[in-house]
Amino acid sequence: MRSICLVGLVFGLILGLRAESVALAGPKAKRVVVRVYPGGEVFCVSSPLVAVPGSVVIQADRCYRIGVLRTFEGTFLAFLDPDFHLPPGQLVRFRTPAGPKLRGRIFYLVPIQAVVGIPVDSLVLVPIRVEDLGPWLVIVVTDTFLPRIVVWFEVRV
Repeated sequence: MRSICLVGLVFGLILGLRAESVALAGPKAKRVVVRVYPGGEVFCVSSPLVAVPGSVVIQADRCYRIGVLRTFEGTFLAFLDPDFHLPPGQLVRFRTPAGPKLRGRIFYLVPIQAVVGIPVDSLVLVPIRVEDLGPWLVIVVTDTFLPRIVVWFEVRV
């Protein structure tokens, strides 16, 4: 009698643990898609992106070059015209003759909280890593002379 109770107890524990592990697993998560863009490479957006937190909406079905811009107002992740060509890592100062040409080629500015080592009123194209998490898109600046800058976007359908 005692062995039957022991076998029943062990069988019940095994079934209970198996049911709990199946319940915890749930549906399979979407695979994270990661793409690395060297500095100055064109980054294309297929769905509208909304910067979190904030109200900056990045238009879909367009391509951009990504840079970091520092002004007296703050530091920004800049979405630039894809036809704008600049060697990666080279600074463009707005007080030089190239500065006014550049101002008209900046489409979006997303404020970021970072202390960067670039001078005020200048822009530099940066390498990025883009992580597609489904409803979220994460852009990470991977430049070695800048701190790790992470910007989250909500993907709108």
